[in-house]
Amino acid sequence: MPLSNNTVSSRIDEMSCDVEVQLVEKLKYTNFSIQLDESTVRDSEALLMAYVRYVDNGEFIEDMLFCEALETTTIAIDIYKKLKTYLDDKQIPMENIISCAADGAPVMMGKKNGVLKLLKDDNPQM
Repeated sequence: MPLSNNTVSSRIDEMSCDVEVQLVEKLKYTNFSIQLDESTVRDSEALLMAYVRYVDNGEFIEDMLFCEALETTTIAIDIYKKLKTYLDDKQIPMENIISCAADGAPVMMGKKNGVLKLLKDDNPQM
C-alpha cells in the first residue's frame, strides 16, 4: 500500500523525536563528552552542531545531539547560550559534561572568553 508524502514525513518526524527523547534520557544520568562545531552554510546561515560521546553497556556511543541555527552572531556567548538553553530545556545537567572538544577557532578556544572557557566556568570539574 503506497503512502502519501505527508504520512512518510510525519513518521520520520515521530521517529526523530523518539530518538532524541531516548538520547536525552541517557544523557540526564550519564557522563558524556561533547564536541561543538560552528559552521556556515548557504546564505551565510550559521549553525551550531553538537555531538556527544558516552559509554552505554560497556561500549562507546557517538550521537549527534542537535543542529540549530545561530540567529544572532557567532560570538562565544551566543554559542554558549545556545548550548546552555538546549541543555536546560532538556534538563540535562551541565555537570554531566566531562570534556569538550572543538576546532581550533578562537571563538571556541579563547582563554578569556571562548566557549570552552565559559563552559569551564560553569562546570569547573570538566
